[in-house]
Formats: sequence, structure tokens, C-alpha cells
Amino acid sequence: MRGVRFERSRIALIAGLLFALGTALGACGDAPPPADPAPEPKPVRVEQPPLPPTAPTAGLDPDEIIHEFRLLWHGQREVFKNRFLGVPTQQNPFDAWIFQELISETKPDVILETGTLHGGSSALWATYLTAQNPEGRVITIDIEDQRLPEALALPITQTHVDFLLGSSTDPEVVREVKRRVEGKRVLVLLDSLHTADHVYGELQAYAELVPVGGYVVVQDTLVGVTPGIERFLAEKNGAFEIDRGRERFIISNSLGGYLRRVR
Repeated sequence: MRGVRFERSRIALIAGLLFALGTALGACGDAPPPADPAPEPKPVRVEQPPLPPTAPTAGLDPDEIIHEFRLLWHGQREVFKNRFLGVPTQQNPFDAWIFQELISETKPDVILETGTLHGGSSALWATYLTAQNPEGRVITIDIEDQRLPEALALPITQTHVDFLLGSSTDPEVVREVKRRVEGKRVLVLLDSLHTADHVYGELQAYAELVPVGGYVVVQDTLVGVTPGIERFLAEKNGAFEIDRGRERFIISNSLGGYLRRVR
């Protein structure tokens, strides 16, 4: 026991000497002064612009809020500023996301687009399509060739987009489309003349090209084309149905226009 007490005393003595040595060294002039504590970061405020008075929500039920939100969105007309690879592309980004999901899910060989305008949309669809199907093609139709040089210069346009000049409901154009897509899976995007009669004629001409499980998408349904869709659906007697699940982002230019073939 005496040996144990002696060993403990020796350890305590050594520890005390080390502590004293450290204190002395810390007090000598060569030792650096203790570092100042790091300053507290200044808070950053991100200012959000106030909602415009044209979009009141107080006291509204959810359906009314959605309605007001859609009015605000479409009233801003921001979609007309959109560009894809430098080309003006008047597409709702929410719908464009849904379109790429449709392409991934239905795996078309050909996308048929009516309404070419500047050529940005067809380049966008071709980009989506070739990521899924490198041999896929886009056929785009318009009564006037308004494609911009920027669109024509895009490699994806040059290699995977076919332009047909003429009305999408012209019998000769319809026959040429059917010849080109024979035996292939087709996704149809209707974005040309936005009248009920014209959309009905396009649905009559091209809906049969879509396989079961595939889609015809009528765009810009908010400008009076709905009667044409309703007439077509009634005549098809349940062969197509409106897929409301594709409107999950609330803001869409194709409300009631995502038509899925079920038989």
C-alpha cells in the first residue's frame, strides 16, 4: 500500500509541474495572443415582392384561389418570353415537364406536332424524345414556314425534325403523316389553330394514330376549343378519357386537353 501511495504522489507531482510549465510558457512574450472569436454573421433578408392587388385570396375557398392564380399567371403573359436553346418557344414550363413524362412513359417513335411557329417547340420535343429513343423523330406541321434561322441551325432540328407545310387538316397532309408514321408509336400534340372546329378536325384525323395507353394533347384549351374536345369524346364513346392527373401543377395550358386512349 505504501508503494501505491508513493506512485500516486509522484504522478500528482509530475502533473503539477507540467501545469506550471504550461502556464509559464503561455505568459511569456513569445506566445501568440489568444485569437479573437469569429464575428457573428450578419443576417440576410431576401425581400419578396408583394402580391399584386389583382390576386386577392382572403376569404376565398381553394377552388377560387386556384382560379385567381390561373388568371394571374395567364395575365402576366410571361410564357411569351420563354426560349429553348435561344429560340422563342411559347410553351408553358409546367406542361413541358408533363410532356417529357408522357414521352418517358409511352415511349413514342414519333411526336406529331401541329403548329410549328418559330421551331423552338419541335426542337424541345426532339430533345426529350431522342433522350428516350435515339431514332425518334418529330413531325411538325404549319400553314406557313415561320421557323427562325436559330431553330434551323440547331443540330437536333437538322437531324430529328421533319417540317410539313400545309394545314394540319388538309387531306393530303393527313395522308402524308399517316404514311410516315405507319407501324410506329405516336404521341400527338395539337397546337395550331385554336378553334373548336379545327381542333375537332385534328382529333378526327390523328387520334387514331395513338396506341392504347398513349395520348393526344390539345393545347391552349382556355381559348374556346373545349366544345371540339367534348364533341370528339362523345363520338368516341369512351375510347378516350381526360387525364386530370396530368394537370397536377394547377397551371396548365391544356386543362381538359390531356386525352388518354383507353381502348
